[in-house]
Amino acid sequence: MPRRIGEPQRLGGSERLPAWRVDLSEDPSGEWRREFLRHALASGIFQNGQIAVEAGALVFELERSALSVTCDMLDQWIARANGNEVPEEPPAGAQVTTILIVDDQPEVGPLAEDILEPEGYAVVHTTDPMEAIRLARMRPGDIDVLLVDIVMPLMDGRELAQRILALRPKVKVILMSGYEVSGIKGAGFAFLQKPFGIETLRRIVADTLRGNPSKGARGPFAPPS
Repeated sequence: MPRRIGEPQRLGGSERLPAWRVDLSEDPSGEWRREFLRHALASGIFQNGQIAVEAGALVFELERSALSVTCDMLDQWIARANGNEVPEEPPAGAQVTTILIVDDQPEVGPLAEDILEPEGYAVVHTTDPMEAIRLARMRPGDIDVLLVDIVMPLMDGRELAQRILALRPKVKVILMSGYEVSGIKGAGFAFLQKPFGIETLRRIVADTLRGNPSKGARGPFAPPS
């Protein structure tokens, strides 16, 4: 029966959503493929077209930050397709907290990802507010935190937050800016002053997830927008 061989290998795809290949020990039957994909799609991690069984390999699109946890789930889906009894509960740590970062400065998202990913968060970032709305509408799984710049050329961050909240009411919002912006307290969201430090970013995300948002302080890292 098929089993996973080795770790995922990068095939290409975009920087935001890389494509990966995981080799199997043998080319599975059609019935095995259908059973595997049934479990994979039921998880909510993938949509149709984002994962496939091609010859003796699994091919899928997934953010790099969610890769290690998803590999554990791949092993479970393979075991189920092989007819093995596997508990239905996700493995420990499978419920990854996802953070969507929107900032028109292209260096801010990757910088925040470098800080937050080692903390166990899955980070998705974009410079385009319309892409952020598309992600909120189409991306499977939860988006737990929206970290959004207020002053952007295409859309005010507060407006973007409201549009995403209309799609995902449970999202917790952190506004950020390097400018003095009026009306921040009235928005009812946590606020992170840019430039921010590593510990400041970690703390405000953790506090916001706990329902006790703190105020960001200046630090030496992200440039103001």
